[in-house]
Amino acid sequence: MASMLTLEHYKRCCVRKLVVGGESAAWSPEIHGPLLRNCFDTIMRLLPRIRASYSSMSSSSKQGEGAMSDDEQLAMTMLLDGCFVLYRLLKHARMAKTGGAMESDYDEWTHLFGRCWVWGTVKRDLLLLSNQVPFFVIRKLFKHLKVKGNATGERDDALLVSGGLHLFGSLHPPRLQHSAPIQCHDVHHLLHLFYLSVDFPPSDESIRHQQQQQPAALLAPELTRWVPCATELEEAGVRFCARKRGALSFLDVSFRRRRGILEIPPLQLFDYSEPLFRNLVAFEQTYPTTPGRFTAYAIFMDCLIKTTGDVRLLHRSGVLVNHMNGDRDDVAMGFFSRLCKEAHTSDDRNYLAGLMQEVNTYQRARWPRWRAALVSNYFTNPWVTTSVVVAMVLPALNVLQTFYSVYAYYKPPK
Repeated sequence: MASMLTLEHYKRCCVRKLVVGGESAAWSPEIHGPLLRNCFDTIMRLLPRIRASYSSMSSSSKQGEGAMSDDEQLAMTMLLDGCFVLYRLLKHARMAKTGGAMESDYDEWTHLFGRCWVWGTVKRDLLLLSNQVPFFVIRKLFKHLKVKGNATGERDDALLVSGGLHLFGSLHPPRLQHSAPIQCHDVHHLLHLFYLSVDFPPSDESIRHQQQQQPAALLAPELTRWVPCATELEEAGVRFCARKRGALSFLDVSFRRRRGILEIPPLQLFDYSEPLFRNLVAFEQTYPTTPGRFTAYAIFMDCLIKTTGDVRLLHRSGVLVNHMNGDRDDVAMGFFSRLCKEAHTSDDRNYLAGLMQEVNTYQRARWPRWRAALVSNYFTNPWVTTSVVVAMVLPALNVLQTFYSVYAYYKPPK
């Protein structure tokens, strides 16, 4: 309860700093009071759009005399939360411009919360689906509150996006440097911004080509495509490799059928990864217009990981790097199964459907399985390999010796 009150106090500090236009500027009721009222009235006019952004929200109702109505309470909440998010975005935009140097108000944050790294927890809470503030509210507040000293040579929208990317830059999976720019008008909220930053670049031609590679026969909508687990695929001759070059996103999985190599970009798992991924999947499940790639990726990885042996195999391959506390193998084994609980994607929206069909076809072929069994049984270490080579060379030498003996008998040298 005390930490919540402290956070509310910090939000009010953010509102004050944005309204007065600087870190040390003094409050003037004649100047700043009307500006604050203007922001509040603007949010009041946005309430129908704000309510439409949430799945369930009660309509306005009048309260007793002197008390705020539901509309006013909602507008006040949006004002506080919106200014809090806007203040952090602008601060991180400046930090991104100056190379990431910390700024002075971290002393105030430390004074209020005790430790600077408490912000890491709050930062991850900003990515909870239930905590999202509509981005149009933040953009509207920024339009009214042009704070002096926030100019970095960028447009307003680009400034907000830059601040958001820097704010979440330390989280995994990371955003790749060559990703396409994100348009602010396409962003619903902070979780959506992070979603866009780690997803495929929308303008890349290869992604459209990849999405068109659908399997020959689509499954029924109620069915989900499946592949065997990692150890079964390895027994069938499939090799796992960490894809470190040419990947557009950690979702950029590829399968080289001729060599039987399944390339998956490395994924690092931390204690915050499960709630983060769960909210990304929940976002896709509640927004039907999204491509649904996080859900498809989670289902694919859930198929691969069924036992601790699968976890170790992917770890040895460099595909999965587990930093979570506890029994790491057991925790990682249930990571994707917990994400996929009650999550579903249709076959026509599964960007990995074609790849999964190719893997299944390769797994059912005989020659890759025979080759994998030969390598596993006779070429696991140099001593066994040497024994196999010697066992093959000696009979060959005996055959040659017998041949020349018979040949010399029938055709002796003159």
